[in-house]
Amino acid sequence: MKIARLAFFITCLTAFTPMPSFAATADKDQPIEVEADSLEIRDNDNISIYSGNVSLVQGSLNVRSDKLIIHFDDDKNLVLMEMTGSPASFRQLDDDHKEMIGQADRLDYFEPKSLLVLKGNARFSSDGNLIESSMIRINTENDNLEAASPEPDKRVRVVIQPKGKQQE
Repeated sequence: MKIARLAFFITCLTAFTPMPSFAATADKDQPIEVEADSLEIRDNDNISIYSGNVSLVQGSLNVRSDKLIIHFDDDKNLVLMEMTGSPASFRQLDDDHKEMIGQADRLDYFEPKSLLVLKGNARFSSDGNLIESSMIRINTENDNLEAASPEPDKRVRVVIQPKGKQQE
């Protein structure tokens, strides 16, 4: 499983700012469509809040959440995206047209650190392989993935498909 596949997902979510160099797929050139039951923009606080059945679509990227809060710095550059839901989820095709799926009670993307954090009932799958944990941290800049649980009775679960069983 290549963590680099998530780079495009992150790029799409940061479409409000200039695209980072790791975005190599065609989705970044597609329009972004966001739908929600309501939108609140707090310019003084540098945040935008989308609430109620939130949907963000850009090319093959599809994000769903109950709430999406986007934090900007004073120059309107993306700092943090918080997506919460039951669960919050994303689905996207990679450059090989294989599906990546992630979900958790909360998805946080920290733009300055290129870090995506899935918290609470976290689940990430790609190419038939699966990781489940209380928390999954994915650094899209250096392709590192960490899965752990602060709870002693919860363990990380990984399912790796044999090469012949991976999705085609």
